[in-house]
Amino acid sequence: MAYVMLQYDRPSDTQNWNNYNQHVWDWIDQFLKMPGAVSFVAYRTTNQESPDTFTMLEFHTLEEARQAAASEPLKRILAELRLVGAVARVLLVERSPFTPKPVLA
Repeated sequence: MAYVMLQYDRPSDTQNWNNYNQHVWDWIDQFLKMPGAVSFVAYRTTNQESPDTFTMLEFHTLEEARQAAASEPLKRILAELRLVGAVARVLLVERSPFTPKPVLA
């Protein structure tokens, strides 16, 4: 599995916060329509550390993730995030060969 990960701070001012919240489900829908997309998950920090938001869009292959990271739909989402004050960093990550599946307690 491979992932397109976004790291950013959610907007803190009221207007941008409201705009951000109005678009979140549209962005998730656009993420999941990308060719090869398997799943989407988002995480928030609990201690106000920056960046405070991490999203992971999962793909079966690294090549699919690379194509999504360079795609026009992702560029549009990133531009829309910037318009509401959330500047995202994009990372491509994959599972380590040492832990291809989660290690259970």
